[in-house]
Amino acid sequence: MSTVEVRIAAFLATIKAEGRSSPAGMHWQKFHDLLVTHRQSGHGEPPRPLILAAASESDATKHYRLAKQLEWAGTNQCLDAALAFLDDLPRENWNTSSREHWQKDSY
Repeated sequence: MSTVEVRIAAFLATIKAEGRSSPAGMHWQKFHDLLVTHRQSGHGEPPRPLILAAASESDATKHYRLAKQLEWAGTNQCLDAALAFLDDLPRENWNTSSREHWQKDSY
């Protein structure tokens, strides 16, 4: 595993252990906007946040999407900025659920 992959896996494991899956609503959009500002030529757009119509997806699905966004950040040399943004988000600005509801969507 590369250093980038280890950092991403450690961050995701930490937030999952705390019941956090992804930033909530507008905070996830702001995170996406941050990623877009770091887009490098030839790497495409970062994965879209699961907000608005997709907000009812399970926390497992949201967590997976956040993982893909962090992988994209690693490829675009902005993982430090991405993790700093997420570290600064207060707990109330995250999608959360218990382990027994982690796989359950809200549709």
